[in-house]
Amino acid sequence: MGIYQTIVEGYQLNNFQERNSLNSILVQLNEKKEKELINRKNFVGHFTASAFVVSRKNHKILMVHHKVLKKYLQPGGHIEEEDLNPLLTARRELFEETGLTSEVLDYKRAEPLDDMIPFNISIHKIPENKHKREKAHYHYDLQYLFFSENEMEVTIDKNESNLYEWVEWESFKNMPGYKNIAKKIENLELSSQERFLSKIVSKNIFADISCVAIQHIIPSSIPFIKTLKKIFGSRLLICAKPNSINQKVWKELEESDIKLKVASRNDDFDEKFCNISGKTILIDIGGYFANISQKNNLPIVCIVEDTENGIQKYNKVINDVKYPVFSVARNPLKKNEDYLVGADIVFGADYILHQKNLLIQYMKVACIGYGRIGYGICTKLRELGIKPIVIEKNSIRAIQAIRDGCDVLLEKDFSNIDLIFCATGSKSLDILDFRAVKDGSYIVSATSSDDEFNLNYLSEEYKKLLESSSITKYESDDNYFYILNQGIPTNFAVDSALGNYILLIHAAILATIQEFIQFNKSINLHHVNVLSENSNQKIAAAWLKEFTN
Repeated sequence: MGIYQTIVEGYQLNNFQERNSLNSILVQLNEKKEKELINRKNFVGHFTASAFVVSRKNHKILMVHHKVLKKYLQPGGHIEEEDLNPLLTARRELFEETGLTSEVLDYKRAEPLDDMIPFNISIHKIPENKHKREKAHYHYDLQYLFFSENEMEVTIDKNESNLYEWVEWESFKNMPGYKNIAKKIENLELSSQERFLSKIVSKNIFADISCVAIQHIIPSSIPFIKTLKKIFGSRLLICAKPNSINQKVWKELEESDIKLKVASRNDDFDEKFCNISGKTILIDIGGYFANISQKNNLPIVCIVEDTENGIQKYNKVINDVKYPVFSVARNPLKKNEDYLVGADIVFGADYILHQKNLLIQYMKVACIGYGRIGYGICTKLRELGIKPIVIEKNSIRAIQAIRDGCDVLLEKDFSNIDLIFCATGSKSLDILDFRAVKDGSYIVSATSSDDEFNLNYLSEEYKKLLESSSITKYESDDNYFYILNQGIPTNFAVDSALGNYILLIHAAILATIQEFIQFNKSINLHHVNVLSENSNQKIAAAWLKEFTN
């Protein structure tokens, strides 16, 4: 297979909707030799190559004014036989027409697996040139994308061009023939994850609204946080959950000019700390804004809570809440995330236990709670060949656990349990439980330790010894046990397997705030509101289109 056939077929995989428009190229690829495809005397049509250069700082694009065609075009030209490939042609033409070299530019790959595949193939008719004795013909222009940090000085080739200009982006989009190209460049500038989230929401309707968002500062949060930045700009404040801060991610967000603070459960985490002075949307993870939600006369537009334990906090004070509250905690789209979080928690616990030369497969394991995360924990345990004991007061969930192959206890009994997963988000263990656990048992929290454990009296009765950063020993005169990862969910101790599934719930959050602002629905203040099934289906369809074949 020749280089140009490989290029066109690779391009089609990413741009299947353009297949019909590429028919004339495909016919030539089947009929003519490789050299004929770049021969400028082939008046059926031949390949050319060009380069688009975008400055990152001001988002302008470099165009040169063509003497013969008397209009602005991107640098480019014919492919010479000595050019090894069309990407090198684009680089050569760019240098000849502007003096810019590849050393000062960043090449943006349209296809990570093949540098040669362009981000766009433009088919356009070239009029007859009687002076050069050239008939009218077609150019199949292979277009490549480069970025510069700033708008640089350009040395134009005066034989071909009169002048150059760094064109404003909106002006470029309105130039004849460039609208679709501009859209492709915009899509390439985004990661596929950010691109998916950006399709869910329109930033125009949030022009005068600020946002304060509680977030985990971990790699899987980056696309969502950067999308919020694109929507709200300088009006965004991210408040980090204190037990899930990755310093590398924190630095990356800071370098993106994202304002960051650390959230807390203290009284001084209030409207002043969060800079709530104008119309503001609050995005929560864990009920951090529950106290603020009960205060009168704040310019809060709405609150969106992500988690089950968080929504429980709002439900406790729902009659005193002064602003619309939405939840995605029980959204069907979250089932995927919760299941994978449960699996990650098991993986993280297993990883930590290996540090003490312990194998989870040889331990007697219990899980308190058989909600969505508890289900994920138990499913992963069964995949490892472990039959977990489920402690569940909810009779319907207890039946589901039995159906799924678990043993069930309706009341707590830790006398023979080696490893306890706590997945209720609602004080599953108190001082009486800690006294009753087996000597040397290990305890894992699936949510924040202050939500999962009642820590009253623990420090008075037990000595605390940090054996490692991941294992803490608690010892009294009567018994001793270990808490893994200092009570932080063990999924934060390992790389997450959430992948693109977490984007479903991030998209649901964006869709929730957009629908509320856009349609200004009448909302019951004393009720936790949810996203419609129709909106969930649209998100799921968009996710499938973006991330599957």
